[in-house]
Amino acid sequence: MEINKAFTYFIFLTACIVFQTQAQDTNYWTQQFGSNSVLMSGAVVGGSDDNTMLYYNPGALGFIDNTSISVNATAYRVENITISNALGQEANFKSRQLGAVPLLAGGMINVKNDNWKVGYGFMAPTNFNFKGIARKEGFFDVIDDSESTGLEETVAESAVSDRLNEILIAFGVARRLNENWSVGITNLFTVRSQSYNRSLSTYVFMNGSERTLVAANLNENLDYYNARYSAKLGVSYQKERWKAGLTLTTPSVNLLGIGSVAANIEANNFKLIDDNRISAVATDRQSELKTTYKSPLSISAGVNYTGTKSHIGFSCQYYGSTDIYDIMDVASDTFIRPANVAPQLGADDFMSVRAAAKSVFNVAIGYEYLVKDSLSLFLSARNDMSYFDESLNDQRGVKTTISSWDIYHISSGVTIKKNQSNLSLGLLFSTGSTSNYQQKGSLNNPNENDLIKGTTTITEASYGSLGLLLGYTLYFRKF
Repeated sequence: MEINKAFTYFIFLTACIVFQTQAQDTNYWTQQFGSNSVLMSGAVVGGSDDNTMLYYNPGALGFIDNTSISVNATAYRVENITISNALGQEANFKSRQLGAVPLLAGGMINVKNDNWKVGYGFMAPTNFNFKGIARKEGFFDVIDDSESTGLEETVAESAVSDRLNEILIAFGVARRLNENWSVGITNLFTVRSQSYNRSLSTYVFMNGSERTLVAANLNENLDYYNARYSAKLGVSYQKERWKAGLTLTTPSVNLLGIGSVAANIEANNFKLIDDNRISAVATDRQSELKTTYKSPLSISAGVNYTGTKSHIGFSCQYYGSTDIYDIMDVASDTFIRPANVAPQLGADDFMSVRAAAKSVFNVAIGYEYLVKDSLSLFLSARNDMSYFDESLNDQRGVKTTISSWDIYHISSGVTIKKNQSNLSLGLLFSTGSTSNYQQKGSLNNPNENDLIKGTTTITEASYGSLGLLLGYTLYFRKF
């Protein structure tokens, strides 16, 4: 069977522009917070002189001399994600995004006792958007020759959209014990929301005078929000030119959340039970479901050294694993109709939404060179390992993960210092790829059994991002 010789195809790919687009959906370190911390790639766990320590090491808040600090930083990025052969040969998913992400807004609250420091901040740990469409038209040997001799005209289209956002509200307190030691705690409240939609449509025209249509449509969608709480404990040691820090972030505690999930499958003129062609639907929607989302235990450590002209920082962080769990509790309602087609299958077999995380270890190194008192240059790099757990590929249900690749980041820029303010400008570059991406819904050389949900294939995927950092830090005495 020489399909490729008789095969003609048409590919339609969309490029989209989305606001608030940065970060991936399975990486912890894509975002950094605060101008100086971004330019140092987060290598500031040992200590820094602004309130980003609220996030990186609350213990170091106790060493901040300024009564009140306001930090604002925004990254403007162009991103590109490509998933090769998403629907079949040369039918790729491509998502191009342009947008702005507010990285941090926060400050310090004035208290009478100088040994106590109180800070607050608003951050965006995750802002992920993906939109991809692939369309394919051609001639394939889909139907058995006993019913339809030769290659059948086939039209297929697949679309995926995913919007995932997290807002982090942080409130921290630190106590300076003496001139060398300080301890602190930051309360982290994270609100997560996700909207996911996937569709796959296939149409096959049997050869013959009647031109019987065999068609399948699949639609999956979910929407949910969830709020969770974690505590970050930090200790900081500073002496002369050296700073060192250690933090522990607790596993999250679920607070509240509501979500909905739906799946619809339509099959027309398929051999579902015996050799007779029938039609059937599988459909259900469940709403007002309680949601759960988990963040693992994490431990970070860092050292910073400040010389006459140079400042070097090193940080590392370990994130623990999370076993597979259900984000929403889906009931086992009737799903397939007529019920005699597959009475043993319920809605939970097709609509379960599960998550998990494998343990990862990230490392960052940053360098700052003081050209003069009012001008500093920065260069830094970090890895950003994916916590995607491949065991999720074996689970039934709605699978919302898009990215599963490791990312590597390089940052460079300048900070211009004035009397009571700093202006930071930076260039941000990120890249990642994998040759072992499991893509569902493929119709490469399809047969009739693949038309409803497609097959899972191993393919390539890549990610690239180029961004501009604009940050402003204002130091002032009163809140």
